[in-house]
Amino acid sequence: MSSITRNTAYMTMASIGQKIISFVYFMLIANHIGAESTGKYFFALAFTTVFVVFVDLGLTSVLVRESAKHREKIQSYFSTILSVKIILGIVTYIAAIVTINLMGYPEETRYLVYLSGVTMLFDSLHLTLYGVLRAVGNLKYEAMGIVASQLITLGFGTTFLYLNFPLIYLILAFTISSFLNVVYVTVILYKKYKINLTPHYDKKVFMYVAKIALPFAFAAVFARVYSYIDSILLSKLAGDVQVGLYSIPYKITYAFQFFPLALMAVLYPRFSEYFVSNKNKLAFVFERGVKYLLIIVMPITFGIGVLSQDIITTLFNPEYANSVLPLQILLAGLIFSYISFPIGGFLNACNRQVTQTIIVGSVMFVNIGLNILLIPKYGVVGASLTALFGNFLLTILGYIFVPSITKISHLFILKSIFQIVISGLVMAIVVWSANLYYHFIFAIIVGALVYTMMLFMTGAITRKQVKEAILMVRN
Repeated sequence: MSSITRNTAYMTMASIGQKIISFVYFMLIANHIGAESTGKYFFALAFTTVFVVFVDLGLTSVLVRESAKHREKIQSYFSTILSVKIILGIVTYIAAIVTINLMGYPEETRYLVYLSGVTMLFDSLHLTLYGVLRAVGNLKYEAMGIVASQLITLGFGTTFLYLNFPLIYLILAFTISSFLNVVYVTVILYKKYKINLTPHYDKKVFMYVAKIALPFAFAAVFARVYSYIDSILLSKLAGDVQVGLYSIPYKITYAFQFFPLALMAVLYPRFSEYFVSNKNKLAFVFERGVKYLLIIVMPITFGIGVLSQDIITTLFNPEYANSVLPLQILLAGLIFSYISFPIGGFLNACNRQVTQTIIVGSVMFVNIGLNILLIPKYGVVGASLTALFGNFLLTILGYIFVPSITKISHLFILKSIFQIVISGLVMAIVVWSANLYYHFIFAIIVGALVYTMMLFMTGAITRKQVKEAILMVRN
């Protein structure tokens, strides 16, 4: 098995496990503490997640890209970036504390943010540590760390939850697991690759890295604000209950992002390599990557969309009934979210990070404006519609620039979309019909079988293409 195949398998399995555990943990929290407290909890995480991007500012992306090219300089790159991130972390944490106090939130919410901020600092640190492992092409330990971290969070969090500890202890569960994750990857890096956690500022290295990181930094800030500003604006404009209602569809759709995340962790270095060495292979991998992501996301969107009422009422308390429509809207946006991953990764890997930054920044400002306009009138539905439009805009604008890098077969992509959508629609009709008479779990199983059959019937998948997909990964 090639390293790409192994890494894809590691990250896919780990991401699946991580998302399942995370969703189970969130479901327990939402049902145990109710919509209002869930809104506070979700807001604290969203708030600090926006701020923590200023700790990294694209440095980890540059670390992965440049270290993959110049492995002899990994320690120098890492130590310099670490020294810069320590300073950025202190400044960012202070800024987060000042901002949450100026916004006038109550004491409980402020304390949640204080501790969540510490957690996010640990998260940013192990993100960079795992970046070194990605650069050397070893994702096995990151995969193990991802799953172990979530299990630790689930263990502590569930204990705190059923002992009826205060809300802040649910954040503490994240803090403990994140700290242990840092310790774990630090030991792995030193034992396996003799990379030590020693900050050392090298001005020459920093100037080289900073110049490359600048567009990545803006893109990271824009993307993070774009992803979480809806929850923050909901909190200010509509209250904690609306944030709690929004957190349910957000978590459900986010749980299904494991595949594009895992795939891009592996393909991003390959995009960079093929951009230099083989433009035909670059186009081939991009086209097939888009197609395979569409094949995966379409049954999720159609299937869960049809069953959303049953899923929400079965898994969550009746007070979350108003989360059904937002879930259906976000599921439609998930299609564009999936495709935006390879498009954004493609542009960044092919030295078009400035273009990608401008696109993400533009979409961010549109997103903020629409949220401010729609949330006061439509609440959680307004935030969901804004997210759908933002993902659509992000995908379309990014795709416009792809052909300027390498020749893309638009006909192949359009044909694939048509075949996959038809398969998804037929599956949705069957799932809806089956759900009228049987449990929705049975409807899901039937839908999966019908969807697979339709993919072959429409020609979206052939035996030759299955072999092609396997070869694409192995080569």
